[in-house]
Amino acid sequence: MEKNPEFIFTCSQAQQFEWVKSWYPGLYSQIQHFASKGQFVPVGGTWVEMDGNLPSGESMVRQFLEGQRFFYKEFGRYCSEFWLPDTFGYSAQLPQIMRGCGITRFLTQKLSWNLVNTFPHNTFFWEGLDGSQVLTHFPPGNSYEMKCKVEDLLNTVRNNKDKGRANHSAVLFGYGDGGGGPTQIMLDRLQRVWDTDGLPKVQMSTPDKLFTELEDDSALLCTWTGELFLELHNGTYTTQAQIKLGNRQCEALLHDIEVASSLALCRGKSFQYPSKKLQELWRLLLLNQFHDVIPGSCIEMVVQDALKYYQEIHSAGADLLKEACGVLGAGTGAPEASGSMALNTLPWERMEVISLPGGATQPKLALVQVPSIGAAAVTDSVEPVCPVSVTTQADGTVVMDNGIIRVVVDKAGRVVSLCLVKSKREAIADGSTGNQFVLFDDVPLYWDAWDVMDYHLQTRYEELLSGDPEKRQGEKIRK
Repeated sequence: MEKNPEFIFTCSQAQQFEWVKSWYPGLYSQIQHFASKGQFVPVGGTWVEMDGNLPSGESMVRQFLEGQRFFYKEFGRYCSEFWLPDTFGYSAQLPQIMRGCGITRFLTQKLSWNLVNTFPHNTFFWEGLDGSQVLTHFPPGNSYEMKCKVEDLLNTVRNNKDKGRANHSAVLFGYGDGGGGPTQIMLDRLQRVWDTDGLPKVQMSTPDKLFTELEDDSALLCTWTGELFLELHNGTYTTQAQIKLGNRQCEALLHDIEVASSLALCRGKSFQYPSKKLQELWRLLLLNQFHDVIPGSCIEMVVQDALKYYQEIHSAGADLLKEACGVLGAGTGAPEASGSMALNTLPWERMEVISLPGGATQPKLALVQVPSIGAAAVTDSVEPVCPVSVTTQADGTVVMDNGIIRVVVDKAGRVVSLCLVKSKREAIADGSTGNQFVLFDDVPLYWDAWDVMDYHLQTRYEELLSGDPEKRQGEKIRK
């Protein structure tokens, strides 16, 4: 940047800046200096470039909350554009979340990887479930690591699907997807072709200038409503299931901690809400939602780190939850004999059977009724509305009935009947079963960790188990 004062570099992910600030404070000071001059441009507004489908809605909001807070604190400005070039599809909830976090623009290029259907636009308005819209741009060069060659510029113009509606587009250049960034050779190439006859006019610019130009000339742009679905990498919804499980468990735990801590603060004014520790745990969880971690498309070392981070969140989170529940227990009127309290962190009243500690030979059960977002002492005063029965039939099937629904499960664990008792409405069709154990061949065309191809549906196997639990033999039946 010192050698090339016209050079402008964009960088996303607040987590990266936080690492540089902690480990290389001298370099971070230089980044802040060039950011103040407009050459180093923080973009994205999120903690990391997260997966666009797997995190919960709350996690999506936290990505923007933590990212925007960091960028404002460190650079004095909020990001106005969401920068997510390389995740594997985009939830229809994102436009609403973006608008709620002060972001009105979005850039990605990943849908150019669609396996079957070519996405019809490069510049358009993306509309979410509630009608929120964000101006969206897919660089027509279909890459975030172009090398500023003549062919890159020509392809950018040639591939633009919105000619006549949008007269500007982005060229994202540098060594990406592994690091390295732009080189002097690339900058020299741009210098030579900035205003060359026969080639597109190019200039070094910022995301803000690009989107401002697009906004000023947006009257004819089309609108895409709903999910931006990537027709590839569907295997990332199942690969490394432990990571998916850890993410969801930690999301639920942090939610419960915040509910319990808020209630504890209302019950006892001396209670200290653990804001700082919760932020640390949330940021650790958000890091694991990076678009190659939570999908499972990462190397083994990253998987090990991710699982370790989940354990850290579980350990520290359990202590925070215990502390908050201790304050709540003092105000629920729980009898000293049991000393038990039930906490309901969901926004509706619940009546459920729970397992109590202290059962020597078998679990000690209790029926509890707890208000929404509240706590109640565990007592023996709540009686079940309907008796519950579990019986084994002569043919080995098990019938479970609670007076509301009746379920019949066969010896292979399949649900052969699911019936509403009062209306006698049956949910399982004759000759069909639920809870089937099904196997498929998984031989993708490209990347094993990323992909499950559509043709796997033609390799369906059902696993049938014999009735003798000592001699169960699997028999594959192809359908």
